[in-house]
Amino acid sequence: MKIRYFAVLALPAAALAATPAEARGDRDPTQLLDRADTNGDGRITRAEFTDSRARMFDKLDRNGDGSFSEADMSQRRFKRRSGGGGGRLKELIGFLDENGDGRVSRTEFVEGPNPMFDRADLNRDDVIDADEMAELREAAAARRAD
Repeated sequence: MKIRYFAVLALPAAALAATPAEARGDRDPTQLLDRADTNGDGRITRAEFTDSRARMFDKLDRNGDGSFSEADMSQRRFKRRSGGGGGRLKELIGFLDENGDGRVSRTEFVEGPNPMFDRADLNRDDVIDADEMAELREAAAARRAD
């Protein structure tokens, strides 16, 4: 189940991928965490990761109404970029939509479950250091190889 949550939370990054290779999943999903290191110290705090999710939400909420749903992005565009089609978007919404209204609010997205961060933060100190990131990368590479 943990792997599924990790994959689901990587969906927004895939939807916003810059290249077709990234959209196909050829990219290391830990790049989402790398982008969260805003001060460049090689460590990602939970606060940095939460801020990163807020920035990602702003990109997903295309009409600026404070939530996103399937209507915020064309299914064709999401299918092309995420490599999984509309089903993957529905899966993401289903995972994060706490109140079941079919929309993911800013609060649900930004303050929702953080399985990627939690999985990487092995010592539970709310900071992902270089050693923890290396272990996460190895685990992600092993999953991709399977």
